[in-house]
Amino acid sequence: KVLNFIKENKMIKAGETVVMGVSGGADSVCLLHMMLKHKETLDIKLLVVHVHHGIRGESADRDARFVEELCERHRLPFFLYKYDIPAFAKEKGMSTEEAGRYARYEAFDKCLKENGVEAIGKIAVAHNKDDLAETVLLNLFRGSGIKGLKGITPVRDRIIRPVLCLDRSEIEKYLQENNLEYITDESNFTEDYTRNKIRLNILPQIKSDINEKAIAHIENTALNLAVIDDYMESQCKLEYDRLVVVKGEGLFIKEEFTNLHKAMQGQLIKNCLYEVAKKRKD
Repeated sequence: KVLNFIKENKMIKAGETVVMGVSGGADSVCLLHMMLKHKETLDIKLLVVHVHHGIRGESADRDARFVEELCERHRLPFFLYKYDIPAFAKEKGMSTEEAGRYARYEAFDKCLKENGVEAIGKIAVAHNKDDLAETVLLNLFRGSGIKGLKGITPVRDRIIRPVLCLDRSEIEKYLQENNLEYITDESNFTEDYTRNKIRLNILPQIKSDINEKAIAHIENTALNLAVIDDYMESQCKLEYDRLVVVKGEGLFIKEEFTNLHKAMQGQLIKNCLYEVAKKRKD
C-alpha cells in the first residue's frame, strides 16, 4: 500500500536522498521501517533527523537516545538538532506548536545542506490519515478557505508523506505485528494544544456517535477539494497574467475582472494580496 502510494504520487526518483523526520513515536517508527523496506526497490539513500525541542527534559533526552539507537541498529546516518523552542517561540512571536514546526523544517533543510544533497533531497514526514482529518477540522474551526480544507497533501515541494495512506490504527497494527518498539510522547495526551483536543475528544466522539468512517470521509472531501484548488490555481494564473498589471509597488486589475465568476474574482484578489504581502497567513 505504501509503496504504491509513493509511486502513484511520484514522491521519489531513483538516486535521491531522503531525510526522514523521526521522533521515535509510532508514526515515525512506521515511516522509518517502511522506507527501509523499500529502500532497494526505490534506489534511494536514507538519513534520519531527530529534533530535540528543549521542552520535556529527561523525556526528550530519552527520545533522542531511542532514535539514535534505532539508527545504529539499522546502520542509518543519524543527525540530532537541538533547539530551545520556548525561547524561539517568544523571539519569533509564535505559539510553541508553530515554533516547533518551524524548527523541524529548518533542521531538515540544514541536514540536506550539510550532506550536499540540497538539490536532490526530499524530506519525509510521518503524517497519516488521522493527522489529515485533524488538520481539516482545525482549519475549519479557525476559519479557512479551500486551501486549508484540503488538509495535508501527499507531496508539497520537497516534502513527502509516504504513510499518509494509512490511518493510525493500521500503523499501530503494523508495529504490533512486527514487534517494533516505539515511544509515546506524554505531551500527546495533554489538552494544552488545540490539535490534541481534536485528537483526544472531538474525533473519537464523531467516530463513536456519528459515523465510524468519518476519517475516511473527511479524507475523501479533502482530496476532492485539493483537485478543485489545483484547478482554480491553474485557471487563476491565466487570469492573473491577462488582467493584472504591475505599476511600481502596486498591482492594478483591469476592468474585465467584473466579468469573471465570483469564485475566480475571490481567488484573483487573494493571489494579488499574496503577491504584495509575500505570505498567505492572516
